[in-house]
Amino acid sequence: MSYLIRNAHFLVIHIPIAMLLFSFVFDLLALMFKKKDWHTAGLLCLIVGTLGAIAAVATGPEGERNPLFPQHELFGKITMILAILLTLVRLGVLWRKKIDIGKSFVYLLVMLVGVGLLSYTGDLGGKMVHPDRSQVRKGPGQQQGGFNQDNAKRPSGGSQGSIEGSH
Repeated sequence: MSYLIRNAHFLVIHIPIAMLLFSFVFDLLALMFKKKDWHTAGLLCLIVGTLGAIAAVATGPEGERNPLFPQHELFGKITMILAILLTLVRLGVLWRKKIDIGKSFVYLLVMLVGVGLLSYTGDLGGKMVHPDRSQVRKGPGQQQGGFNQDNAKRPSGGSQGSIEGSH
């Protein structure tokens, strides 16, 4: 059980990533295809994504020594605050005026900013957890364990030349 508690952040981080992204997508598609029910799906995804963002920030590790951590933590909190504000405003307008602002251009623009913040925060987190995958962009055939000239066996006979130089 202590393993789950220590690693809760890594268990919940994908909830806001998926739900906040799908909230934006549902609202955008609902506007494009004039599907009112998809705005409802967008609102529900927003609520679940916001709760997930709160959980992700609350369960984030403390005092991480990774140099990317302060920036990751800051953008995580900014993303969470924006998600909370969007949820409260959307629910408030829906409750008071019976209007779903999910089809508003301004709302969608702010939500797009939120998706950008979310993506950047996730990218920073990914670089912290998988530093070997983020340091250098490797091309095809140069992945770890893949064939490249540096991994190739050198020709026998004492030559240390490159493969291209030996015929």
